[in-house]
Amino acid sequence: MRHLWTRTGAGFGLLCAALVPLATGPAANAQTVAVEEFARRPALAHVSLSPSGRYLAYVAQDDSTANLAVRDLVTGDTSALFGSQARERFGGVYIEWVEWKGDDLLIMGVTRLEVTRYRGEADGAIRTANYGRSLLAIPRDGGDIRRLEGPLARAGRPGDLLDILPDQPDHILITHMDASGDLNVARVDVRSGESELVVEGDPRVISYLTDERGDVVGRLVYRGIRGRVLVMQARDADGRWTETFRLHRDEIRDFPRFRFLGPTDQPSQVYVAVRPEEGAPEDTYGVHVFDFATRTMSPAIWRHGTYDVADIVLNGDGSGLAAGCYWADVYRCDFIDPDQERVMTGIRRFFGAGFSASVVSQSEAGDKWLIWASSPANAGQYYLFDLDALKMELVGSVFPGLPEARLGQMRRIDYAATDGLALTAYLTQPPGTNDGDKPPLIVMPHGGPETSDHLKWDTWTQFFASRGYQVLQPNFRGSSGQGRNFAEAGYRQWGGLMQDDVTAAVQHLIDQGLADPDRICIVGASYGGYAALMGPATRPDLYRCAIAIAGPSDLVDMMNWERREAGDDTDRYEYWVRSIGDPRGDRAALEAVSPVRLVEGWTTPVLLIHGERDDVVPVAQSRDMDRALRRAGADVELLVLEEAGHSDWERREEIAVMQAMETFLAEHLPVAP
Repeated sequence: MRHLWTRTGAGFGLLCAALVPLATGPAANAQTVAVEEFARRPALAHVSLSPSGRYLAYVAQDDSTANLAVRDLVTGDTSALFGSQARERFGGVYIEWVEWKGDDLLIMGVTRLEVTRYRGEADGAIRTANYGRSLLAIPRDGGDIRRLEGPLARAGRPGDLLDILPDQPDHILITHMDASGDLNVARVDVRSGESELVVEGDPRVISYLTDERGDVVGRLVYRGIRGRVLVMQARDADGRWTETFRLHRDEIRDFPRFRFLGPTDQPSQVYVAVRPEEGAPEDTYGVHVFDFATRTMSPAIWRHGTYDVADIVLNGDGSGLAAGCYWADVYRCDFIDPDQERVMTGIRRFFGAGFSASVVSQSEAGDKWLIWASSPANAGQYYLFDLDALKMELVGSVFPGLPEARLGQMRRIDYAATDGLALTAYLTQPPGTNDGDKPPLIVMPHGGPETSDHLKWDTWTQFFASRGYQVLQPNFRGSSGQGRNFAEAGYRQWGGLMQDDVTAAVQHLIDQGLADPDRICIVGASYGGYAALMGPATRPDLYRCAIAIAGPSDLVDMMNWERREAGDDTDRYEYWVRSIGDPRGDRAALEAVSPVRLVEGWTTPVLLIHGERDDVVPVAQSRDMDRALRRAGADVELLVLEEAGHSDWERREEIAVMQAMETFLAEHLPVAP
């Protein structure tokens, strides 16, 4: 097979522009990308191929409008099907998702949120708020739009798509909440709008699972006094439910032993990512098959020896597993079929080293693939690949206002921990950096801590790089993606070996002549915020300043709060005890690595940022740190975002945080020495 493919056309972005003004970049002579560009809504969203591969659906949007459109890939015609408007802080209509139902119909989920504020001001107190959702069937040819809903659905909650039922042309499955708060399953006729109850639920059900035939085979249910335990149940032949296993739970992310990936091509079976049991010879998450009929888990059918499975690709014709995907610096998908693997190898070669490429959707015949490609300096682009013609066509960029030429370049750094453990980090240098240059360094440990950084787009990293800073992102022990043992090596090492791994990465850059030891600050959010506080607490000689966003500062108080929130008999609390420590039995050890208790003689300026409505790390953690630092006579600022939670901030909050960080760094770590 040849891999000399052609890139054609200027992209569908021009067509999108005819429907809605897309975000554009700053003036060509500007030297710095405006902060607002880093907080825009994606210009393209919900891009997908129709089953035949002839039509491409997408939502073109800017910060106030969103428009659903379909392009005929044969004739080149583009049709606008649905438009919406929304204003930040006042609401409007939001397109949440779009799915093809055959080639002639699109199913779309829409949210309407209307807010009135005192004196009509963006910062005014909320006077009224109206919320509702809609489930819409939209003909591709522009015919009448039909509203869909489950039987006796609660007002404003018509239902959410559960299964598109590709083999049933006129029906879909939805989950919907009734007036009693029960989450039920209904079959809905997308042509007539008629619906019938399929499965009756109860108020503690939060989701359902279906197999390849569209049969409901499992459901996830809250259990426990506070509803923090998650139980997976299988449906029996008589319609009753039997508990199969329990999952770990946390608001930031799940830490499950089992993670559902998609249906197989067999009834009652689903693909599952499974974490090896303690002591097992395997170390990484693998792909297994769970059979809800027999309650059995198969041996691994796909596993990478070094990296955890991140996701899978299913064949477009519904014939089962096509590829296993994982992060190995970049995102990779290894296809089982040799011909498909050769195609994917060619796709990776087309984009080049440093790019991640994945298959978003395929035609049923497998002759057309919609590809997503991104890199550390490219926030993402969609491409259409024709396998028969070996032609790659640009669909459009997600953030056209962020040109690669004005962004930083990232590379991998290999280094050793103080105990010899091999570790990796990623260094992003600002545009125009030459050999021998030592721009001021921002050390940015990730949150989680069971997450990880890769050679990929990161908004804050590129924002800092655009301001002249280089950014170091270490994957310390305790990070995810490299197997169970590496993740669990971080247990009970908060402020210990995990922090030492961050310090070792900084020291490696200094030793290699890549960083000026007198021009370093540390920045982080969530667990990264904790690490950002522990940095100057333990190495005040190394860091000129610190920025901690939503970071825990008192591990004893944090764990006691977790116990009150979750209950001490829950999987969630048990996970944090294993990860951090027991506030009753390990109190002294936790106090010894709590920044709020290490402020005596503190000399490093600190910026604290926290959301008032954070329900993962309470804002009291930053307020207590602020008071402790002030009592110690330290230079500290506290920015509280009144309407923000732990993450998923609004655009104005993202901008405010980046501006606050930029101002703080300009004072304490100026680019010009």
